[in-house]
Amino acid sequence: MAPGQLDTDVIIGGGGPAGAATAIACAQRGLRVRLFERAAFSRHRPGETLHPGIEPLLRQLGLAERFQATVGARHSGIWLSWGDRKQFQPYGADQNGVWHGFQVSRTAFDELLLDYAHEQGVGVCRPCGVDRVQLAQENEVRVLTGAGPFSARIIVDATGRASWLSRRLGIARGARSPRLIARYGYAAGVCSGLDEGPELVGDAKGWVWTAMVQLGLYHWTCVTADGSRPHPSWVPANLRSLTRVGRSSGADVTWRMAARTAHPGWFIVGDAACLLDPLSSKGVLRAMMSGIAAGHLIANVLDGRIAAAAAAKVYQHWLTEWFAREAMRLAAFYRQLGIAGFA
Repeated sequence: MAPGQLDTDVIIGGGGPAGAATAIACAQRGLRVRLFERAAFSRHRPGETLHPGIEPLLRQLGLAERFQATVGARHSGIWLSWGDRKQFQPYGADQNGVWHGFQVSRTAFDELLLDYAHEQGVGVCRPCGVDRVQLAQENEVRVLTGAGPFSARIIVDATGRASWLSRRLGIARGARSPRLIARYGYAAGVCSGLDEGPELVGDAKGWVWTAMVQLGLYHWTCVTADGSRPHPSWVPANLRSLTRVGRSSGADVTWRMAARTAHPGWFIVGDAACLLDPLSSKGVLRAMMSGIAAGHLIANVLDGRIAAAAAAKVYQHWLTEWFAREAMRLAAFYRQLGIAGFA
């Protein structure tokens, strides 16, 4: 490589919705992008109920029509149940009609985004992770990956809970909530009670979410607010007559926010930047919004339309404000359930 010559404009670590959205947004602005994903295939994870707000984002990226192939069901709201109360909470409506959420296969959705990124000219490398980073000098970042060394103008951390770049740069990601542990899994059969929409049941111990992903297949997520872990064989009461599909999985979903989410040489997007538990129902939406926002700011920096430091400041402020608003909304819900520790 000749002195001063870079391998690419942007390097992205992580191939989930945040990383793929960043890559697509950058590539559509004419930037050279390489994306590195450690996993050979997308994994099951909580977050298969997508907020209606995901649709305009997909339309913006040019993916609205293809997205329909991953949708197993649509619904206009969710059932909320705690104590003796059960009520239907609609997503809302506008002049175009009632809003509908989406039930999707996250594996298929994640693969769709990565395939589309590749079509847009992104160099997708997997299974291949980013192992080291060196902020060599202004306008240059060097990384060591499983495919060898690469250099770029900007690096993006989209590695989710692994928070790869935050850990290497020593950026604090302190807990913003009591410890929250999620367990999730699948069951096959018929549960007519979920035909009209997902159900959220909460009490002073936590909450359980159940939803139909596609005809004959149901997804469940349980979050405990006392730090305990449900037994691996546990399933929600309304799905116990069904057949379990595979093993359940667990994850720490304690709320976290990186002290810094952007710098002239790097951006942190998705769950790597800020994490809220699946109750927000906007995890994928937030991930893609942060990726698209970072992609547009990166393109404007590299085009000389905005100073790198100013772009980092804009991104940090926007994401911090978003996290604060959503955390306040969720904290109010937990207090309503009688769960302590949510100030």
